[in-house]
Amino acid sequence: MKKRFLALFACFLTIAYSGCGLARFENLTHRFDDAIGNDLASAVGDAIDKRVNGGDEFGDDVTVKILTPTPTPDPNFVPSPTPLIIATPTPMTNEPASEIVDEWVYVKSAVSVRAGWSTDFFIVGGIFENDCVHRVATLENGWSKLAFNGTYGYCNSSYLTTEKPRNVATTHLDIMEYTYKAALNGEDCYILNVQNILQKPELLNGPEITCLAIVLKYLGYSNVTKTELAEKYLKTAEAGTATPFEAYIGDPTTYTNSYGCYAPVIVDAAEKYFADKRLDKKCVDMTGMELEDLLIYVNSGIPVITWCTTNLVATTYGDSWEVNDQKIIWRNYEHAVVVCGYNKTKGTIICADPLKGLVEYDMKTFGKRYNEQYKSACIVVNKFGN
Repeated sequence: MKKRFLALFACFLTIAYSGCGLARFENLTHRFDDAIGNDLASAVGDAIDKRVNGGDEFGDDVTVKILTPTPTPDPNFVPSPTPLIIATPTPMTNEPASEIVDEWVYVKSAVSVRAGWSTDFFIVGGIFENDCVHRVATLENGWSKLAFNGTYGYCNSSYLTTEKPRNVATTHLDIMEYTYKAALNGEDCYILNVQNILQKPELLNGPEITCLAIVLKYLGYSNVTKTELAEKYLKTAEAGTATPFEAYIGDPTTYTNSYGCYAPVIVDAAEKYFADKRLDKKCVDMTGMELEDLLIYVNSGIPVITWCTTNLVATTYGDSWEVNDQKIIWRNYEHAVVVCGYNKTKGTIICADPLKGLVEYDMKTFGKRYNEQYKSACIVVNKFGN
């Protein structure tokens, strides 16, 4: 009886001790759960393995297995594509030997201007056929260093020449003669005898005021000059102090920090000129009119100063500033020409372009650029009616 009682008591102690051990193990896992969540594989696993392998507390025969749950696949998961990395060529760091020059050169055909002296450098802009640019150095590798947009740019010298192109003139007789003959042959066309004026080199960035000079010359004011109009009558302002509808932003004689202006500014300059010279003329803002309606004035003998883009390239958006809580975003490649003819049979517009001379542009493309530049336009008429 005594032996049976001792055996039962020993069994009771064994069960009680085992329960105590399991309770301590459960308490251990709860403490780790509170500290690091359910990720027992990394933190709890190391602690338990140490105690199990050392026979500490759980005994040599106790095996503890930590299970890491297998995640359920997401049926909507789409893996991100590995980005394609394209190597960028490393440009040379030392400018090639060069000869310093100070000359105006002409562009034989359109070419990109780059940040450095090879095609490894990124493009910072472009220059167009017959453009007049300031070259400051010729490099031994066949490239030229140019004064460009307030800094320096580079292009291949083979695109440049010191000889003035033959097709740059005050008027293109071939276009005028063709248009006259086309009209006699029944084509729907018309042209005014407008003599072009080139804006460069005096007004590097001044096509708008040059266009006013072209129109005044056409009206018979032979003494007018583009430089006089720019210096005495054109209102200018720095970016951030006025809008391009209030003043010419920058300085038309330079590319540095210069942008341009739109019709109201040229109207203001013309009115000041007329008042100063006591002329019975007035300048009228025609902004907003359709291109087709402007051609009615051309057909009536009135050339139209019209805004478009250089070489009719697509307008992009550039620098911006705020004036009186109004955000101004500059429309790049802004340019002005004098529309002086058309050929609807061919679908062309004839313009006196201050950068090129008398030129013929595709009418549809010209209309797009005109629309992109606010449909800005103005004309000069008699003050007391025509």
